[in-house]
Amino acid sequence: MRSSVDAAAFYKAMTALMDIPAKSPVKVLQEIKVEFTADHCTLSATDFGTRLSVTIPASGDDFAFVFWNSAGVQKVCRYFTGQLELELSGQRKSQIITMRCGDKGGKFPVYEAEECPTWPEFEAKQSYTANAANILKCVKQVKYAVDLRSTRPEYQGVLFQNKHIWAVEGHRAACCDDGGLRVEKPFTVAVPALEHLKVFGNTDIQIDVNERCVTFRNEWIRLTAHCVPNATPLIYENIVPQKWNEEFCFHRKDFVQALKYLLACIGKTDKPYVRFHNGTLSLRVNGCLYKAAVPISAESSIIFSFDARFMLDALTQFEKQDVVTMRLTSSLGAISLIAGSNSAIVLPLRLREEQKAA
Repeated sequence: MRSSVDAAAFYKAMTALMDIPAKSPVKVLQEIKVEFTADHCTLSATDFGTRLSVTIPASGDDFAFVFWNSAGVQKVCRYFTGQLELELSGQRKSQIITMRCGDKGGKFPVYEAEECPTWPEFEAKQSYTANAANILKCVKQVKYAVDLRSTRPEYQGVLFQNKHIWAVEGHRAACCDDGGLRVEKPFTVAVPALEHLKVFGNTDIQIDVNERCVTFRNEWIRLTAHCVPNATPLIYENIVPQKWNEEFCFHRKDFVQALKYLLACIGKTDKPYVRFHNGTLSLRVNGCLYKAAVPISAESSIIFSFDARFMLDALTQFEKQDVVTMRLTSSLGAISLIAGSNSAIVLPLRLREEQKAA
């Protein structure tokens, strides 16, 4: 059985799949599966929670196999150019794939395709269209607020809800709005699966969702991931304050530099609890008081405290924005940060007695 493909396309597909296979005591599950059917070749890999497949044009016979050493074959394919011919030979349990490309080639042991489990058929309940690069950008901006150690499923992934792509845990939340996406029924997906969206580049994709899985796809690439089970949809308006008593703006870089200065003043075991009052940040630890000033656009009378690390993470989300707006309801109300289409929430800390007079 013999088929041929473009060598560059085959190498590109192999490379896209290399970081998918999971470490498993069953070695075949760590490798890349290749299927020739009709006029195309589909390469796929899975880590149990995610499956990625890339399809390229092909010609020849129909057959399938699983590489025995995908990483080794991928390195070899880097040096192939032009038309790549693949020929499957041998008997059960001892099959060989022969690869020829110009004056180069090799023979590689392979597994039978049947040794690799197949994913169940996917029936979509919802379908949407969005730009893959935009979704990935939002995921990268909010993933710091995912809590993989939480026992609450909704904290363990990125939530797609209406126009919001966001993450939330017990102390903070991060939200990015994708202007081209409107999700009717919310679903939550683990971050590692979503990071594979990079394979689509800056292209529009279709998103198909059901109760168990979500598939991101275009004509040639398909990424399927399990939805985080039992994740309770969170109501955005209940997390992000819709009314506030104070609002002011500041330059993001000024606030970031002030926080970095205060964090540099303390030891690794010290609690980085910062007090904020009318543009002045202060931190008291081990009998010492450290201060840094940040210009703000309006007077602020609310005194509040927060974890400097959480605030720094939130401000890093806005790295392409010069100006950030902060909204406050009270000293114990959620601290709301807005910049462009992004928003973040940092929950305040109760002021200690020594902080009240800082």
